[in-house]
Amino acid sequence: MASLQILSQPQAVTHFLILCLILEIASGQDNRNNLLSLNLKVSSMNKANEFAVTLTVTNNVDKCMVVKISIEDNPNIKYLSAKATYTACICTVNNYFWDIQVFANTVLQGKAEVVSAKEICPDGENIFPVTSYVETVTGEILVTPRTRCPP
Repeated sequence: MASLQILSQPQAVTHFLILCLILEIASGQDNRNNLLSLNLKVSSMNKANEFAVTLTVTNNVDKCMVVKISIEDNPNIKYLSAKATYTACICTVNNYFWDIQVFANTVLQGKAEVVSAKEICPDGENIFPVTSYVETVTGEILVTPRTRCPP
């Protein structure tokens, strides 16, 4: 019973309310830190040191968002088609593709950034407000050494 009397003091109640507010803010920030999930898959192609890259972007909130998707510049990578940067309305899950050739062992970094862009998402969609949110994912690519014929 004595422990319940502590709660009747105004200072104790104030501390309790502040603690609740801090816990709620921390919980809300955790949700904001997980707007998107990224998965990077690198598959070997038929030719040596050529790879198909798939970047899967998953929206973790219940609103669509405009996202700019890219692969970071890397001098060890040559794009076999084009070095595409995509801007898309992501409501659930989308996949993005690149074919690359790699000249040395390297780290590939995929990037998704929530951006402001008009007329990307269909009219009537519930759109997530623009933030400065950026998510990245990395993958290591190991190249096979080319065998040389003896002289």
